[in-house]
Amino acid sequence: MIITQETTVKNILDTYPGAVAIFENHGVNVPVECDECILDSELSVCDSMCHIDDLDALMRDLQEFVSNQGD
Repeated sequence: MIITQETTVKNILDTYPGAVAIFENHGVNVPVECDECILDSELSVCDSMCHIDDLDALMRDLQEFVSNQGD
């Protein structure tokens, strides 16, 4: 999987449930803070809804995590 601004949170977590830790490292507790409309949103929209300070860093960390999972 290639993480882009158009990738949804749900798509990432459905494929890589452990990625929830990456979101937590960036200050977002997905299971507690994100309802279904946020989960279905693209990352580009989530940065403003989920108080993500650095979307590029989140995407970079998610891509590293996904790449290390052996797609």
